[in-house]
Amino acid sequence: MNRKRIALCGAALFLAGLGQIVAGDDTPLSGIRRNVTAAEKGSGKPATVADSKPNEKEDQKSIAKGLESKSADEAESAKRTPDEVAIRLTGETYVKAFCDADAKSVAAHFTSDAEYIDEDGTVYQGREAITDAMTALFKQNNDCQIEINIDSIRFISPEVAIEDGTTTFTTSGDDEIDIVLSGYTAIHVKSNGKWLTASVREHTPRNRRQHRTKLQQLSWLQGDWVDEGDDTLVFFSCKTADGGNFLLREFKIHIAGQEAMSGTQRIGWDPLTGKLKSWVFDSEGGYSEGFWHRDDERWILKSYGVTADGEPASSTTIYTLVNDDTMTWQSVDHEIGGVELPDSDPVTIVRRAPAPLTADDTLTLKSE
Repeated sequence: MNRKRIALCGAALFLAGLGQIVAGDDTPLSGIRRNVTAAEKGSGKPATVADSKPNEKEDQKSIAKGLESKSADEAESAKRTPDEVAIRLTGETYVKAFCDADAKSVAAHFTSDAEYIDEDGTVYQGREAITDAMTALFKQNNDCQIEINIDSIRFISPEVAIEDGTTTFTTSGDDEIDIVLSGYTAIHVKSNGKWLTASVREHTPRNRRQHRTKLQQLSWLQGDWVDEGDDTLVFFSCKTADGGNFLLREFKIHIAGQEAMSGTQRIGWDPLTGKLKSWVFDSEGGYSEGFWHRDDERWILKSYGVTADGEPASSTTIYTLVNDDTMTWQSVDHEIGGVELPDSDPVTIVRRAPAPLTADDTLTLKSE
């Protein structure tokens, strides 16, 4: 097997998180791509590859579907009354104040005699008590964040509304992210033209499964990514699957314009171990599985599997998000058939820019 084929296999296995491979002349892959530059890491600017051509039609369809989805959202928003819009905007400012750890601004969303009952049944009576509770919460939890998903808003009078929904509370620990999902019912009242919250009661959601919530930690993987060499092109597309319970990554490797290898990786929450887990199968017949964990700004995937030649393999893969459009990958501590291989150099992977839609393309996609 020549060096180009070795590089190909290594490129495929970086997506599997399995590491590098040694074959034929026993020459390991090492640094098949350049390191990320200091300018890229510090700029925060996209490092997209605008001239990548694979799957342009799929990109165009995705854009068209996104436009259709946006139109549907706009139509739904147009049906809302001014009071419902005002309540939803209040929810947005509440989330911002919470994520900014501003206890006073959070409490300002409540009436002076509001009641807040958490999931454990603890009652906080009055705006001052809520302020103290939020201050203690922000002090005890590092970089806590919250997301609100409103299920419904019902008006029982022109000045009283009941809101039901779920909250996703996230805190960052030393080596992992803790996510708590809760349901809530809130009663809002309109006072002097302003909507305030008079009561909030948290409760256990009917569906306590954490799959979709936990998987949000890896949402940055979604999209189309590419690693382009002199005559090789490695790209993968990541999207949600099965109602958001899994991430599905499909990867392909082209050499001299010809597809040489492909495969899939499925990532999901494992309720048995309480960890994010991945399963990988490549077109050569190799497979692996592994667990993810967070280490500060990096995500680490420890994988174990078998190559297409039947040799056991293991590897630790490090993913680092540089900015919204750039990540680096590195494989360390990897073995194949009991043989330790050198660590790879960091590899830069960039988000692939979609091909622009022409007027004719837009009309064609709409007709489909």
